[in-house]
Amino acid sequence: MISLERLIDALASLLETRGYHITLSATDATALTPRRLLAPDCLLPVLVRMAEEIWKQRAGQISFGLAIEPDGQALCGQRLRAVHHAPLSLIVLCTDQTLQAVADPQGVVTVEGLERHAEALCGATASQPATV
Repeated sequence: MISLERLIDALASLLETRGYHITLSATDATALTPRRLLAPDCLLPVLVRMAEEIWKQRAGQISFGLAIEPDGQALCGQRLRAVHHAPLSLIVLCTDQTLQAVADPQGVVTVEGLERHAEALCGATASQPATV
């Protein structure tokens, strides 16, 4: 199992080194720090689930063993509790592919863009959360 703090650190580094800037919408350019955006109750469950879907499309029905549960207080209504079966490097690479697909030429990624991409990428499929 990956430490969520280690995962957040790695993805925050990805955002910073690749120059990605995530905004809440095209009209609201409020700057949120990468660590806040990548909190388990913010965009982390969304990004990791999309990374999992990219990997599934390339490698078959292989799950990251995500433990995601509903949370009415979370930004997207979900909280990531654990990642049981994926190496950190794979999650970072697949997340980078997701962000590349959504980012504009200046590296700006909107939450709406992530949502559209998630719908196209994931469709009706759902990850099977692992028991924690």
